[in-house]
Amino acid sequence: MAVVVFRSKVSGEVIMMRNHVEPVFKEAGIIFHERGAFLAQDLPSIIASLEQVIESIAQSEVPEDEDEAKEKPAMLASVAIKTRFYALLKLLRKASDKGVNVHWEPLT
Repeated sequence: MAVVVFRSKVSGEVIMMRNHVEPVFKEAGIIFHERGAFLAQDLPSIIASLEQVIESIAQSEVPEDEDEAKEKPAMLASVAIKTRFYALLKLLRKASDKGVNVHWEPLT
């Protein structure tokens, strides 16, 4: 499993699984490469695109049955898309507010 780390000068790191990030980026029209960057001036439109896709996915998510969720180990519990992307969107917003680029690369 590939792991990706997002970084900016104004925030900490956000670590995510590539198989979670790549399809959402693709649906948002963002090309995902192994290594990449978002320029500060592009961040507002990138954030808006990601928010739109995440909201669309969230509306189609089926909540997990509470009884079934209690029986599963925590590692197997489903994670809502908004929860999964919360930290990344926070990093992107902070970088946008400060006019700073964001880059990503595989975590080694």
